[in-house]
Amino acid sequence: MPQRDTYSVKEIANWILDYADEIGVPVSNMALNKLVYFAYEHALTEYGRKLTEAKIEAWDHGPVFREVYSSFKQFGAEPITDRAKKYNTGTDSVETVHPDLAPDDEEIINEAIDSMIRLPAFILREISHDARGPWAKVWNHTGSSNPGMEITDDLILSSLPTSRLSR
Repeated sequence: MPQRDTYSVKEIANWILDYADEIGVPVSNMALNKLVYFAYEHALTEYGRKLTEAKIEAWDHGPVFREVYSSFKQFGAEPITDRAKKYNTGTDSVETVHPDLAPDDEEIINEAIDSMIRLPAFILREISHDARGPWAKVWNHTGSSNPGMEITDDLILSSLPTSRLSR
């Protein structure tokens, strides 16, 4: 299967949820947002690979993809038991987003999250709050403004230690 340029962030989130189900690990919305972020960060810093075009925002509890948060906010802090959906204009219906990731990208995501997926959400939050990391630089921004509190690729590439996998 040829590698696609990027995926919808909902595809990545649903892939992680499917993987978590396979290994019997419950995942909350906060944990899922951090896992998607860490997968994105890992692909970008280690492989120069941009997995999605979705905007990453700095929220109180760390990096968040608004589309992922909104898809699962009804679960609160409880484990997610559903999958992200999308509206299909062709059929005028809401459908589950089915991940169609290239095997190489699945491997990159797995490599990024495998050591973290069993960690509680509050630990993932603490990891994302690294004082040297992109979230902290956006959250503690001292300039006149930072519209949308966006965590950009340039900030990720310039802020991180070489790899979070060593933690």
